[in-house]
Amino acid sequence: MKLYSYVIPRDYGFAPNPYFRYCTLATCKPVIRRCAQVGDWVAAFGAAGTIVHEKLVVLMRVEETLTFDQYWDDSRFISKRPVFSKGVIHMYGDNIYHHDGMNWVQELSHHSMADGSTNYINLNRDTGTDRVLVATEFFYFGNNAISIPKKFDSLIAHGIGHRVSRDTDVINNFISYMQDNYKKGVQGTPYSRKTGQFAHYKGE
Repeated sequence: MKLYSYVIPRDYGFAPNPYFRYCTLATCKPVIRRCAQVGDWVAAFGAAGTIVHEKLVVLMRVEETLTFDQYWDDSRFISKRPVFSKGVIHMYGDNIYHHDGMNWVQELSHHSMADGSTNYINLNRDTGTDRVLVATEFFYFGNNAISIPKKFDSLIAHGIGHRVSRDTDVINNFISYMQDNYKKGVQGTPYSRKTGQFAHYKGE
């Protein structure tokens, strides 16, 4: 068992997406999506300059991995396809990639261009790892991100890239602490989201 941690500079409820019973990591962080195995944990900590700097924004246990086409076709995740005629959590759906024949399709989404055309910077980065991480056991805090005890500082990521923790004793103690002290599921709203505005990420 490993714990992968990284810095999340933008939190819109898109990557990871904690809604509709599942927490999914379907875009961004291609190395983590490629390497993390079932049973591993993924943690995201707030970036410098944000209101949640070094605080835990999300923690998820990898329960399942899918290809993008499997994710798109799975009836469990239809609710994670972006819909712009519903509420904001539907707009930030992360189920946006699938094939049309040999070609990738990128749906209108946070990672597309505002006019719905393909953003190839995001498409190439995201689909470079054709793998979606799925969790049913997760803690999502968003703007209510928490500070974790100092004894777990070795798990906190800093800067670009990610950190891999392999000390099972530390990881197990951390997970026990979380399970004993916090309710699972969605405990906050995305800290980057602004009321009445939808953001497209250009990938630059």
